[in-house]
Amino acid sequence: MPVAVEFINVTKRFGKLTAVENINLKVNDGEVVALVGPNGAGKTTLLRMAAGVLLPDAGKVLIHGIEAHRAEAKWHVGFMTPMDRGVYWRISALDNLVFFGTLYGLSVKEARRRGMELLKVFGLADRAKDWVATYSTGMMRRLELARAMMHDPDILLLDEPTSGIDVDGKRIILEHISRLKGSKTIIMASHDPQEIELADRVVYLNRNIIDTLPALKIVKVLVKGSLPPLDGYRVANVGDGAYVIHVRIDKFDELMRRLTSMDGNLKIVDLDVEVAVAERNARIEERVNRRERGGGPWA
Repeated sequence: MPVAVEFINVTKRFGKLTAVENINLKVNDGEVVALVGPNGAGKTTLLRMAAGVLLPDAGKVLIHGIEAHRAEAKWHVGFMTPMDRGVYWRISALDNLVFFGTLYGLSVKEARRRGMELLKVFGLADRAKDWVATYSTGMMRRLELARAMMHDPDILLLDEPTSGIDVDGKRIILEHISRLKGSKTIIMASHDPQEIELADRVVYLNRNIIDTLPALKIVKVLVKGSLPPLDGYRVANVGDGAYVIHVRIDKFDELMRRLTSMDGNLKIVDLDVEVAVAERNARIEERVNRRERGGGPWA
């Protein structure tokens, strides 16, 4: 199968900090890959290098065999940037899309047509002429995905596409990503179980690749408070009234419904998505990092 994106012995440093080291990864045409790992693992750095925004310090990033920073490679790529900085706030949504469309060679007329088409897809057509500054976070994230798709790229790089947004906005984005499966190559940096569930393959990352596997995933849910017995789930008591619940991704929604329906002072504190087979290696890696930081995570 043709390779859409390839990282070859890629290392990137920021001063004394090594963000990623000796990454080798191939993503095939039409494949959906989720990059999973703790904060600071290098997920966003990989996406930015694939988008040609950053240059690797060592190795190469190729888009259809072309180095990612070259203009002819960038035509193939749409990059949905991290939260709230992918669009201009003091102009309208449509004007944003027209501006970015013309940067990719569309005429103003073509860009307006394409922009309105995407605004309808993402449920924003009735707010097309409103300033982006008046948009909610969920609306803004939908607009940022529309911006990334203005030139109809065959590769989408999505940095936590539904992070921090409302339920309806999340549903719209997830449904659209699902519709694109097979027709677009998609690489997502994510902590979200529902995003990761869409992936064909999951890459667990912590500066380098710990494992890369089919989409077999579990979620660890940290809760605090009074937790009654939960049949069918592995529960670990981690002390101080806190518990870690391990759940398969296909049972995640069911668990969330059960937890949110419970009375009392139970609180969902955090989520962590793991590649199941890589979990042991990830824990070893995290212990090393924890010693270096002089602290400790919850599991």
